[in-house]
Amino acid sequence: MPKEWDVIVIGAGVWGLSCAYACAKRGQSVAVFEAGTVGQGASGGIVGAMAPHAPDSWNEKKQFQFEALDSAERFWAEVDVKSGLQSGYGRIGRIIPITTERDRELAEERREIAKTVFLGKYKWNVLESHPMLPSSTTPYGVVHDEITARIYPAKAVVSLAKACQNLGVEIIENRRVTGFDDHTVFGAWGEARADAIIIAGGTEGFALLDYHLGCNTGVGVKGQAALLDYDMGDVPQIYANGVYIIPHIGGVTTIGATSEKTWGQPFEIDDKLDVILDKAYDLMPALKEAHILQRWAGLRPKARRRHPMLGPIPEVKGVYSAMGAYTVGFGIAHKVGEVLADYAGGGSFDLPRNFTVDWQME
Repeated sequence: MPKEWDVIVIGAGVWGLSCAYACAKRGQSVAVFEAGTVGQGASGGIVGAMAPHAPDSWNEKKQFQFEALDSAERFWAEVDVKSGLQSGYGRIGRIIPITTERDRELAEERREIAKTVFLGKYKWNVLESHPMLPSSTTPYGVVHDEITARIYPAKAVVSLAKACQNLGVEIIENRRVTGFDDHTVFGAWGEARADAIIIAGGTEGFALLDYHLGCNTGVGVKGQAALLDYDMGDVPQIYANGVYIIPHIGGVTTIGATSEKTWGQPFEIDDKLDVILDKAYDLMPALKEAHILQRWAGLRPKARRRHPMLGPIPEVKGVYSAMGAYTVGFGIAHKVGEVLADYAGGGSFDLPRNFTVDWQME
């Protein structure tokens, strides 16, 4: 059977679309096979925090993420120009209450380390207080990092999908892939061939890898969040006690998210979201009076050893993994796309070892 495209990407979430975009920019013909609709998984959510690892104990994993966060503004600006839509990207920074003396000491240490590892571009500020937070929540001050950004996931995947299509990418919805072989994918609809197959199927994509690799390669971690009709204005997002409060374009604010390793119904809203909301109301009492526009629940794909699972899949030709976005999905999506485009073009990429498929399988 002759090939129809140079590259087939499985999954139209932010990682799949980022891979398609990067490959198309390099002149390759690309199709995206999506089991449902664009962004129907975690990529179609409402949270969208793009935050860095702490600057201490710097390693190649943190460097990879830093490079992605540093270049994200340019990437999403380019995507929005190509699509004519809005992704909701903005580098707004983040504030974190400091609640113990030891955390204050650690924050000051990180402030000094950040001067080097952030290359002088962004600061890890340590402040005595911040007007957004009650003094009762900041007994030892506040961290204000300048690199953190936000994006509106559901809007961003629509913008990226349109940008892909404007580059000639064919997005085929409701085409579920049930298996793969050398340079080939197949399903109830038939089979298709390409020089490179990229599996970026979110939580459902793990089943494809499980069958081939003979083990459990990942799971879905449930998250719940709420979208409020509340305009915070041009201010940093807040992170405290496991809760994000994120101002988005359009005068809305997101509160999220739970992180549930065990769950019954993946898309069911329950009282775990109420716990998150109450924590947010303690931080910003004004939010309690805001109307809740949307309650969201979904699964984030977590690889078996937590880190992303990228690169060639063993013992099969021309098939690559872009799996395990979990909590870093939007923050590193475009860099993941470039990595997989390198592989799809016959090259390689010097990945952090714990981002590779081989490391995941050890």
